[in-house]
Amino acid sequence: MALPTIESEYSQELIQESKRFAKLHLYQEDERVQFFNQMLEAYHDDLEDIPNLNSNKSNQDIVLSRWRTFYQGEKGSFSKLTEVLKLTEEDDIKQLVELAHFKRFPTKEYSSGMSQGEMLTRIQTIYSQEVVKERERFGKLHFCEGAVLVESFSVILEAAGFEKLQKYLKHLERILNLKSPAIEQEDLISSWRKFYQGEKDGFDRLKKMLNLTDGDEIKELIQLAYFNRFPTKEDSSGMSEEEMLDALLATIESRKRPTELERFGKLHVYDADSLVEQFTVIVEAAGVKRLREYHNDLEGIFKLESFGDEAFSVLSRWQDFYQGEASIAGLETILKGTAGLNAGDIKKLIQLAHFKRFPTKEGLSGMSQETMLRALRTVPGAQKKSSNVKRTEWSDNIARVCFGEPYRDYDRIAPPTLQTLRDYATQWRPAQHKVPCTSIVGPTFSGKSRLILKLTEHVCVVYICVQPPKSTDQPPRSQIADLMLPATGLKLDMDAHYTCLLTAIFRVVTSFFSRPHRQAKPIVEQLDAWNRYSLPSDNNDVRFSRDVRKTMMKLATQSTRSPTNRLCEAAQEMNLSIQGMNDKEGVVKEGQLKLLLAIDEAHLLTDHKDIYEIPYLHPLCRVLSTIPTSQGFFGVFTNTNFRVDERNPASDDGQGEWGFGQGHELFAPIYSIPTLDLFVPPSPTSWRELISPGRLFNYGCPFYGLYFQLATELDKPSPFEMTLKIARMKLLGHWEFPSPDDLTSQQIFALLGSIIETRLSTGSSLNWDLVSKHAAHCMFIDPTQENIISAYPPQFAYASAANTFLCRDDAYWIKCINVLARAVQTDLVAGDAGEMATRCILLYAMQKTEKLHSANSSHIKDRYSVRLKDFLTTLTGKKPEEIQFGTTDPEGKKRLLAEGRIFFNHFTRIGYAPNAGHLMKFLHQGLAVRCQPGQEGLSDLFTVYLAPESESHELDVKNNTFCGVQTKNHDGPIQWLESSNWSKSFADIQHIDNPYLILLFFLRAKPSEKAGRWLEPYDQDDTRRVHYQFLGLEQIACLSRGMITALTNLITADPEDLLKLYRSSKLESDDSLDDHTINWVRNVSRHYQGTEIPEQQMA
Repeated sequence: MALPTIESEYSQELIQESKRFAKLHLYQEDERVQFFNQMLEAYHDDLEDIPNLNSNKSNQDIVLSRWRTFYQGEKGSFSKLTEVLKLTEEDDIKQLVELAHFKRFPTKEYSSGMSQGEMLTRIQTIYSQEVVKERERFGKLHFCEGAVLVESFSVILEAAGFEKLQKYLKHLERILNLKSPAIEQEDLISSWRKFYQGEKDGFDRLKKMLNLTDGDEIKELIQLAYFNRFPTKEDSSGMSEEEMLDALLATIESRKRPTELERFGKLHVYDADSLVEQFTVIVEAAGVKRLREYHNDLEGIFKLESFGDEAFSVLSRWQDFYQGEASIAGLETILKGTAGLNAGDIKKLIQLAHFKRFPTKEGLSGMSQETMLRALRTVPGAQKKSSNVKRTEWSDNIARVCFGEPYRDYDRIAPPTLQTLRDYATQWRPAQHKVPCTSIVGPTFSGKSRLILKLTEHVCVVYICVQPPKSTDQPPRSQIADLMLPATGLKLDMDAHYTCLLTAIFRVVTSFFSRPHRQAKPIVEQLDAWNRYSLPSDNNDVRFSRDVRKTMMKLATQSTRSPTNRLCEAAQEMNLSIQGMNDKEGVVKEGQLKLLLAIDEAHLLTDHKDIYEIPYLHPLCRVLSTIPTSQGFFGVFTNTNFRVDERNPASDDGQGEWGFGQGHELFAPIYSIPTLDLFVPPSPTSWRELISPGRLFNYGCPFYGLYFQLATELDKPSPFEMTLKIARMKLLGHWEFPSPDDLTSQQIFALLGSIIETRLSTGSSLNWDLVSKHAAHCMFIDPTQENIISAYPPQFAYASAANTFLCRDDAYWIKCINVLARAVQTDLVAGDAGEMATRCILLYAMQKTEKLHSANSSHIKDRYSVRLKDFLTTLTGKKPEEIQFGTTDPEGKKRLLAEGRIFFNHFTRIGYAPNAGHLMKFLHQGLAVRCQPGQEGLSDLFTVYLAPESESHELDVKNNTFCGVQTKNHDGPIQWLESSNWSKSFADIQHIDNPYLILLFFLRAKPSEKAGRWLEPYDQDDTRRVHYQFLGLEQIACLSRGMITALTNLITADPEDLLKLYRSSKLESDDSLDDHTINWVRNVSRHYQGTEIPEQQMA
């Protein structure tokens, strides 16, 4: 994305100041544009007054270079700068520091109110190159990256100092190199982490991997682990090996406390990329210790637990305040109701906001409240904008490369579509059909544009992409798009405009193909020349657009003939100018498709409206319907609904027809484009391969796997997060991160559809919105085109994006579940509400469970790979040994808890009883499954892999087992006699010989409900079942009060209960249902409610 020139944004006076800015900072043009809006004229005046800084001496480049390294915070740069400037006056030195501080932390007021020492401390906040190099080394030796690396490294750096940390890394690197070549480095680092984190048996395993027998080396290994856990400047040599080992093991519980990174994420509203960036900035500037104090103070004032579902709103207001986008009044208002703020709290909040915005290791040294507020009022935007611009540029470049990748599975995709369009062209009859067009319907990244461009190899295609002018999507906007979507301000007669445009297009096509030297060539070569002339790649369509415009100008002067007649004649001439292509029998059919008008992003034709507020699509279709039959013409638009309102609001009586076509039939849309899973790699052979995002992103549409691969190969920052950001944008329909209150129904069903496959009723208009704007697939359109089925086939990218979005705050989950409850209540969503609730609970618990640490930093970074015992602890709130499982196989229970790993982040439907092989396939894709309707014994299940310790161990289907889920959602006691059915044998799951787990969710159980006796499976060979039950939502430990309330609304939703429907509509407002409405509902639904009118009152 090109940056605007400075001249387009500023007056001549400011332009001059910007040039002074560039000169004094060695900035190029783009840098000047990005940063100048933060600078002031007075700053430049004072900077030029610094002796020797702004001169024409030969060493001027050296002076300015040292000035730049100083205000950027390089260690030792201050003394070097004062030396080269030969500054001796205290006032000059102080002014130099103030200028550097202002450049680094610009505010509207020049003076920061800080002392010279405080400003110097703040300026020197970045690490030196030497420290950064050691941090990279630390990351490699501990397999961590991003914010986790920043915190881990900084904790030790602050506690022990750089020299001791450097010495630690040197010794650690030496001792880890003792491993044998057969041991993989990633497995070794994983064992090292487990040892210094105090995991049982970690020490023995690591010694074995390193083949350590020498006492001194063993002692050194222990000392290194102890230093990592308890870094200090003092020497620990006075402690014995046993004392250090005991300390490592004894503090294992303390390590479960939230890290400062986790606290930072909970106390601030950032997306994944911004979280890492902002955390790194504050840790490098102030250190982890100072950040911890900030968190303690902030938690003490906010008391977020008291706000429940409103906590996210509090944090949003907090962000607005410290970023300078709002005054403290808004934050104070929302806090006072619960937290009981006093003047001291307000002052502390201002100090905390100043620290968050301008972090430093030093205190505020008596800085006045007014000075801090003044500093906070300036919104810092340029640096962030610069980062986003750079990210957008490289991301767009990668997307462009992805679009140009070789076409896959051509035979299954392109020929059937081409044949359909050829059939439609010969079938077009104005008396039968409304318009000679159809629509290619499909979600984003499903290959609609690539498919159309592939058709250009077989038929003449006039391709017009009408996406917005500033869009960077592929393919690029066509030069001729301005003619297809003229500005509404021109107030054109759109019927006349489109008649002229189509006539011009036909004449340009005729002129191109009727040239003698071209007609002598094979039709394939003619089409190749046409594509080079007309397609918009690399602006090749400039000549085509120019010729169409010139022809339209000529037509405008020829006003004596009927425009419609000219259009029909132009269509006939076009048909004659293009060679026909023989069909399979070697015959050129009458009316054979010669020219395909393809309009990409055609939904914009309905967004643009003429002076009568009629969408452009309607006059365009009206004009197209006048093209005679058998002229070899047909049109195809992407994601356009031709089932439009046929009443013309511009007619006198409001009852007129749109008037395109004499017939009433529409050509069936094309939506069978089988582009999912085109790049699925071979099955993974190890757990490491299994959870590799480069593999997982290849499930579903091809784009995400290609994008991640290219971004990784080009060493772009955060390719995983950027891939998810694109997927999230496609689900939500825009880049902005909405608040829970701002989520639309379409966005909510896109999120839920991606993880639990909610499906809307066919008559809902939301289906079309989900397909055209929110990445849903079109599964079926009925012949009338009035009913459409949308769905979200399993795709890891979208499931990951949805999970990452929802796990930011319970408020998102709560909003989605409440909307889902109302949808069930209104029959908008079909299915068992209890089973939907259980799936939400399982995914929510996966998000809350501590992830299974991987030694490989390229593995997925979200909480989808976890140990079964940790997952069960999240659900029950109990340690694994405290959970009262039922089983006749105690050894099997132990193995499940000791070895069980689970990996899923979304559900999909299956229509069969799975076996061990199927379970392995589900595991490969991160899938849990919804059992087939009527499946005996189970409603859902997910794979449990009984994993050896090593991540590189080869995956084996023999290690597969499963966790089956049975959901009961009814009033009254549960029928424990059915418990024998909740088993492997009754569900007909084959080839599983390992112990397996069954979880019962009795969602509406009363508090007094007690667990009954589980009956053994009828199959006497089915002896390895382990089971547990949750009797009511209150027994699910990870659920917050807000989640329980929302899930209760869902599990009690009843489409037949009108009173519940009205009550659910009041959930998000403070209004209660009035008595009149209650009485009316009881009257009109008196038989359902049991409120029939007594006989004596009936007359």
